[in-house]
Amino acid sequence: MTHAVSARPRATMRLQLHKGFTFDAAAALIPYLVDLGISHVYSSPILMARAGSIHGYDVIDPTAVNPELGGEPGLRRFVAALRAAGLGLIVDIVPNHMAVGGSDNPWWLELLRHGRASRYADFFDIDWDCPDPALRGKVLAPFLGRNYGEALAAGEIQLHQSPSGEPVIRYFDNEFPIDPDTYAYIAECGIESFHPSTRRGRCQLHALLERQHYRLA
Repeated sequence: MTHAVSARPRATMRLQLHKGFTFDAAAALIPYLVDLGISHVYSSPILMARAGSIHGYDVIDPTAVNPELGGEPGLRRFVAALRAAGLGLIVDIVPNHMAVGGSDNPWWLELLRHGRASRYADFFDIDWDCPDPALRGKVLAPFLGRNYGEALAAGEIQLHQSPSGEPVIRYFDNEFPIDPDTYAYIAECGIESFHPSTRRGRCQLHALLERQHYRLA
C-alpha cells in the first residue's frame, strides 16, 4: 500500500550516502524514520562521484546516478520504498561541485584538451576574455604547490604518455591532457626531449605548456 507523500517537508533527516551506506541500506531505515515523524529524507549528492567518495560532491559524471550507491536501479527501489511509507525525497545537488585534477572527469579533461572549442566549454563558468593577456582564452589551473617556474625547475611538471598512448602533463597525482594540435610538435622533438632534468628539456616543456588551453599556477 502506498501512502500519500506531503508536498511540503514537515521534518527531514539528512542521510550521508556512500559505498558503505547505499540506497538499500538507507531503505532499511525507513520504518525508524516513520516512527520519528520524518516527512522527507534529505540525501547527500547521488550523482556519479569520484571512486570511494564519502561525501559525493566530487562529481565526475552529472548524467548518471552513482553506481557505488546502487545506481539508478537502487535509487528507484529506494524511492518506491519511501513512497510506500508516505515519505518524500530531497536530493542535495550542487552544480558547482565537480572533481578535477585527476583523469576521471571526462567533461573537465575535454575542456582542458580543446579549450574554448570544447563542447563542454559553456558548462563551466570561465572568463575566456580575461583582461590579463596571459590568461586570455585559457583556463587558470591553480594546482601547483609552488611558483610555476620553481615547480618546472624542480622537475615536478613532466610530460608522459597515458595508458592509451596519448601525451599528458603530470604534476604528482594530477593529470592534464594535451591539445591534439600540439601532438606533431611533440612527435617532431621526441617525448624524451621534454624531460625537465636538462635546461633544454625545461625550455621545450615550457614552450609546450604555453601552447595549451590552460595555465598551470
